[in-house]
Amino acid sequence: MRLFHSRFPRQSAAREVVRLCGELDARSARATGRRLARLIDAEPLVLEIDLGEVTYLSPDGCTALFVALRAARAHDTRLVVTHADERARSTLDQIGLARVLAAQPGSDS
Repeated sequence: MRLFHSRFPRQSAAREVVRLCGELDARSARATGRRLARLIDAEPLVLEIDLGEVTYLSPDGCTALFVALRAARAHDTRLVVTHADERARSTLDQIGLARVLAAQPGSDS
């Protein structure tokens, strides 16, 4: 799982964007979750997780997103998941994460 991180200084560095690439499954979930939580420790107002280049999202892989969501809530960071394809949205829906993220404005999932 590759993770690309961008900061948008024009928005006072308040919005962080992370683009995940590859497979997010049981093998990559733990490390990905830790990396997302470290980004949230910097307390951005918004962390956008772009799933546009994720080729496979397993229910076990969603653990990384749960870790990020828990960290985001602890830091009052709004977590937004964008560009999830149909299969990824189905997986998010299947485990109940889509409903939690759908309650947040700007979420594409």
